[in-house]
Amino acid sequence: MFGDTHAVHVDLNGDAVKIESIVKGDTVSEVLGYVQYDDRELIRRLLDNINAAVSSGKIDNAQAGELLQFYERALGSYTYLSENGHSLAHIKTPPENES
Repeated sequence: MFGDTHAVHVDLNGDAVKIESIVKGDTVSEVLGYVQYDDRELIRRLLDNINAAVSSGKIDNAQAGELLQFYERALGSYTYLSENGHSLAHIKTPPENES
């Protein structure tokens, strides 16, 4: 429903547990693409509305920048596992062949 979740490949050897790899799940942008939304077009449309709001004095340039940054971050964020409204997509994948 909200795209693929992260997957973790784990090796169990006796009492030892080793994370072999982490496969990252889908971003909001990827999930929107599955239902035929183009993130570049969404950003372009948002920019048009932001520019109109700045021109009419409804928001200032700083607010416009914050809104655009928020939207772009949201499109690149993970669709699951958020804490306090922030994505946990910063999970690091172990380097290949790490022992």
